[in-house]
Amino acid sequence: MELSERLKTVASFVRTSRTIADIGTDHGYIPIYLYGEGMIDSAIACDINKEPVRRAECNINAYRMGKHIETRLGSGLEPIKKGETEGAVIAGMGGMLIIDILDECREKTGALKELVLQPQTDIDKVRRYLHSVSFRIDDEKMLLEDGIYYTVIRAVPGRESYDSEADYLFGRINIERKSPALKGWLEKTIEKNKTIMKKLKEAGTDNSAARLEKLEKYQQICGEVYKCL
Repeated sequence: MELSERLKTVASFVRTSRTIADIGTDHGYIPIYLYGEGMIDSAIACDINKEPVRRAECNINAYRMGKHIETRLGSGLEPIKKGETEGAVIAGMGGMLIIDILDECREKTGALKELVLQPQTDIDKVRRYLHSVSFRIDDEKMLLEDGIYYTVIRAVPGRESYDSEADYLFGRINIERKSPALKGWLEKTIEKNKTIMKKLKEAGTDNSAARLEKLEKYQQICGEVYKCL
């Protein structure tokens, strides 16, 4: 099965788990790919909506993997029993939703040996949450696909915290590896911030002044990180 660059990166971050839960599976592509490549022995593909579960079932059956990949209907990790899978993949959702899914079933989350996450928003909050529940970020990658930037995170049990705000905002590993995607994203963000800051200065209201102060601090961090890449 051919995957998009985003999904291929997500799949490549599953490294130690032989059994995985794919939460919000949609078409079931990730577990199908992982099993087809011999990277896992079995998977449970879950989704909160009936139609994605039906689509996943059709694709799983088309690849004759029904004995190895099971589908379940339900919200987040609720359909999964504690310890039933070694790892979980949660990709293509908002960061706060990912946090809610992990936090609502804290015992199940804590029993997992590997988390592969691809939050669409609030990525810094996801990094902070992982550290708060004793997961460390083992690997991370930012990539550009079809004009959209994506971040994939692999987390494993362990104690870790970042001292730098920049590490939470942009990912310590991305910065250390001088990620080309991060550099490109920062270039666009810095230019966009300049335009917004100009408009806020022109507005001259108390609200715009407060927003400007906050954005100036963020812009400074962006600039400092950009110089390091």
